[in-house]
Amino acid sequence: MAEEMSVGETWPPPQGHVISFKSGENWDRGVLAEVRWGLVWRDFLLEDGRVIPEIKVQGCPTPQTWRDFSDVSQAEREACEERLATMAAAGQDPREREQLFRAELNQYLAYTYLKYKHASQRFAHVENGPVDFPERIREVKRVVTGRLEELIGRESDTKERESAAHSLGRLKDLETSLQGRNRDSRTSIK
Repeated sequence: MAEEMSVGETWPPPQGHVISFKSGENWDRGVLAEVRWGLVWRDFLLEDGRVIPEIKVQGCPTPQTWRDFSDVSQAEREACEERLATMAAAGQDPREREQLFRAELNQYLAYTYLKYKHASQRFAHVENGPVDFPERIREVKRVVTGRLEELIGRESDTKERESAAHSLGRLKDLETSLQGRNRDSRTSIK
C-alpha cells in the first residue's frame, strides 16, 4: 500500500509514497518508484513509467536545487547522449509528456546550454504550450557555436574546445534524427 506524502515531511519523498504533480493544466497523482538525479535536476520516476521533473512535484523546495554542470562527469554525459541517440533511432517522440525521452532531452539541452552560456543566465524550463524540440536544439546549438568560436582563437582551453565540438556534433545528430522522424510521420499521413 502506497503512503501519501504529507506536507512538511523530508524532501525528496521516499519510494512508495503517493506524490501530487502538475500535469499539463491539471494536478495528477502517482506512486513514486525512484528519485534520480539527471544532468541538471532531479526526476521523479513513477511506478507507471512516467517521469516528472522535480519542479512539477507538489512540495518541491524553492528555490529548486540544480547540479553545477562541472559536477557532471564525461562518462555520465556520454551515457545520456547514448540513451538519447538510442531513443531517437527507435522513433520515440520527445513531445510525449512525462516520458523518459522528453525528460532526458530536456536535461541534456539544459545541461549543454548551461555549460556554454554565461553563469549569470539560467535556462528556462517551461513546459506550457507546445514544445518545439528542433527549435530548442537550434537555440542550444547557437549558444555552443558561439562559445566554440570564442575558444577557437585561444591556444589554451583545448579540452573545453573539444568538448564543445563534441556536444555540437551530438546536438546535430539529435536534430537530424528528430527531423527525419518528423518527415517520415508527415509522409505517412498523406
